Amino acid sequence: MADNSRAINRVFTRGVITDLIEHGSNEVFDIVVKRYINDPASKTHRQIISEIYAHLGKEHRNEYYYMNNLLNKLLTGIHSVNSTTVLSQVRINGHIADFVLINGEGRVYEIKSDLDNYDRLYDQLSDFYRAFSKVSVLAAVREQKKIERLLAELGDLGEAVGIYVLSERDTIFGKANVREPKQFDDYLDHGSIFKLLRKREYESIVLRAFGALPQVAPVFHFRACLERFEQIPLKEAQSMAFDELKKRNKISKAVFERIQPELKSTVYFAGLSRKLPQLEALLQSNYGG
Repeated sequence: MADNSRAINRVFTRGVITDLIEHGSNEVFDIVVKRYINDPASKTHRQIISEIYAHLGKEHRNEYYYMNNLLNKLLTGIHSVNSTTVLSQVRINGHIADFVLINGEGRVYEIKSDLDNYDRLYDQLSDFYRAFSKVSVLAAVREQKKIERLLAELGDLGEAVGIYVLSERDTIFGKANVREPKQFDDYLDHGSIFKLLRKREYESIVLRAFGALPQVAPVFHFRACLERFEQIPLKEAQSMAFDELKKRNKISKAVFERIQPELKSTVYFAGLSRKLPQLEALLQSNYGG
């Protein structure tokens, strides 16, 4: 039973979905189907994936379930897919930001699923504010009072943190579910922002700001570019970094709308949109057929 419980957390990962696309089967997927799906041979992969996801919603709301709900609601109801980029698992100093949205400004959403605890919350938020000015926590609606109490103990930082809660009906952005984040720049530093960037991204910023890259030995290139970056006013440097991050994870609205809702996060974050025709063929096929 324990192994099956862990397996369901892996169904919506890149490895499992890629295996299904390329080979038509996956051991983890088969374990979960056997445990949770009645009469799977009579159902398509689309139906089975929907049923597994529904089970997560009723009994096992893990990080993927929260992330996928958030992505669906942000990119179909609030922001445009064409003008917004969302990143997942972004390292900011010593912690990983679950969900980062770039749309003119940058926002971090720290997801606290039904399976998470709050032991590291202050350290996580402190690191996120080194690079981002708006940070929020997304958790279950029953945790709202607890989060409010924890944040109240953190002074100005805690007062700035937004709170979003996932209701039992899977709503997030209803009026009762939201405390909007406030801008908080006190912890920002150039180094943390710079380390969000890949080489070509920080080189692009240095070229824009100074017209040329530093002429140093390759071993000193990173440090020299960082020193140039640190000469740019802090908020301007942050904005330029967001411009570069926004160029990642590009996907058209038409393609995004074609993705089965339960799979949007997997396809979007794993870059599987290029395999969408194969995925659609899989979803239409019968399990075990």
